[in-house]
Amino acid sequence: TVFISDLRNCSTKEQESKRVEKEMAHIRSKFTSESNMNGYNRKKYVWKILYMYMLGYEVDFGHMEAVNLISSPRYSEKSVGYAWCALMLREGDDL
Repeated sequence: TVFISDLRNCSTKEQESKRVEKEMAHIRSKFTSESNMNGYNRKKYVWKILYMYMLGYEVDFGHMEAVNLISSPRYSEKSVGYAWCALMLREGDDL
């Protein structure tokens, strides 16, 4: 929630870009350091990445995290994975 608030409070596109880059670095480090991340945090970070993508930023990571969410037994996690795949994956993408 702090991330979204920070983005809304940015007065310039440059400030927004810096905040998005900072958050992407944070999420990337979480994905690489926490091999047994719980489903809630994985879901939260995947939603943040999707939000950044919809704002027009290039996203080059998180694909396998979204695919892992699809295999979850929980509907809330599974739906995030499918939303990611619907928005991010294109025909011919390698996983």
